[in-house]
Amino acid sequence: MEDAIVGIYRLQETTDERVSTSELAAELGVEPPSVSSIFSRLAERGLIDREPHRPVALTETGMKVALQLIRNHRLLETFLVECLGYGWEEVHEECDRLEHHVSQRFTTSLESFLSNPETDPHGDPIPDTNLDVPTESNLVHLDTVDEGTTVTVQRILTGERETLEYLASRGLEPEDTVTVEERTPIGLLVISTATGQPRLPTETARQIICSHT
Repeated sequence: MEDAIVGIYRLQETTDERVSTSELAAELGVEPPSVSSIFSRLAERGLIDREPHRPVALTETGMKVALQLIRNHRLLETFLVECLGYGWEEVHEECDRLEHHVSQRFTTSLESFLSNPETDPHGDPIPDTNLDVPTESNLVHLDTVDEGTTVTVQRILTGERETLEYLASRGLEPEDTVTVEERTPIGLLVISTATGQPRLPTETARQIICSHT
């Protein structure tokens, strides 16, 4: 059920909206009936606000559980990349497994060892010891950027390894600068990076958060 709590948080994090059964099913890669059962158990434990025929949202208690897991996950990702030589595109699945098995004492020590990072290798903000999340402002999704505009990549929202590997190979990592060149009639976004001009599906571009340079 912890995976479901984190899934709800991730969906709410970028939209600030309640989460439907179908949305969480897609996020977790399961069938909608399984999510309905999960929602019932989470509601019984006071972790989500649930009403009949409406999407759900995390309660204050559920949010604290989610933020602790997110903190664990993002600190672990940072450690694997900075200290163990992992690529930023390959740590997400590893940390999905590890995040459930570390203590608050461990993550506090890990945070200090890493010199208190504010973001993980994907640019995602790391909640602090009080579970407060650093404030972000003036950020835009790449798919909304006007043609001819240059922006700096700040965050990559997707955790899918194949997508992350593709983005890394095309010069689309946090802190990279890109220019939107064209929107094609079939819905592809043509951009210029340091390594070429990849064409991104709109859904992929929507997963890239940027700031104006």
